[in-house]
Parts: sequence; structure tokens; C-alpha cells
Amino acid sequence: MNPTRLVLVSLLLASPALNGCSRPPDATAPAPTAATDPQPAAPAPATKSREDARACDLVTSSQMSAILDSPVVGTPNDRSNGKTECVYQTDKPITGTVPYVDLTVEWGGGEAAMAAMGAMGRVEPGITNPYAGIGDQAGVVGTSLWIRSGEDLITITFSGVDNASVKAKRIYDTLKAKM
Repeated sequence: MNPTRLVLVSLLLASPALNGCSRPPDATAPAPTAATDPQPAAPAPATKSREDARACDLVTSSQMSAILDSPVVGTPNDRSNGKTECVYQTDKPITGTVPYVDLTVEWGGGEAAMAAMGAMGRVEPGITNPYAGIGDQAGVVGTSLWIRSGEDLITITFSGVDNASVKAKRIYDTLKAKM
């Protein structure tokens, strides 16, 4: 679990004890009257954090179709916390080579992934290749492009895509504008 998230979860779990919810009410205190009862507070406006963003919303199916020059449909694959994933592929019967893109954003995973990429490269030279001109740091691992953008990790996996480097840059620019 992300250390920041761990601290937040710990604080949330501890907050009832900090607020005195475990104490019984003071029996000697007078019961509030209707005139002194506080009015219910208006609900706070819902704010979305960047971690609430979904990959399929950050790069829509129509945007990905335009980038790939082929119609694709994005299907969310959000099965874990701290990460969002969208798989873009055709929804038509497959004939010939069709584009497939798996786009993942892991909130806060950038530095650890780049450290892992460096370690893989030292253990098995040539398994990773640096990739210039996109994000803060990037490299290719197998068929996946790993991009560190600030503290986050963006992973783009291509299949059946021509000019993947040009299209990766367009995907990144589209995604980054909404992050």
C-alpha cells in the first residue's frame, strides 16, 4: 500500500477515538431543545481527486481511435486500488491485424517502477531500453512503454500498431492534459 494512503487509512480508523465517540454521553448535560438544535449542515460539494480518474475517461475511445487511425472501444479494467487501466480494441470481428492498446496509470508508482527498470537492466543488459522525449523518464520493457510522469507511472502496451513511438507520444499528451 502507498505510504501516504497507509497514513490516511490509519487516521481515518483512529478518528472515532480522537473525536470521543467511544465515551458515553454526559448524563448531567441538559438535552438540547429544538431552538438550540444545530441546523443540519449542507452536504459538502463532491470533489474528485486525481486518483478517482479512470483511464478510459483520460483517453476516450474516440480520442484513441483518432490516434490509432482505427476504430477502437475502451474497456475499463480497474481491479486494484491506486491504479486505473483501459484496454482499447476493436469490437468488430477480427480480420487481419487490428490495433490493441492497454493503457495503465498507477498513481504514485513512477519512482519505484523506474528503479525496478534500472535494476532489471543491470541484471539482464538489454532487457530494458531508454526512451527519450516522453514524460520525465521512460523506457521500453518487453512490449510495454513505462513512463514516469511526476510521481506516477503510465504504462502503454501496443499490439498491431504502426508508428508506435509517434502514437505513444500522442496518447501521453492526451492523457497528461487531463491528469
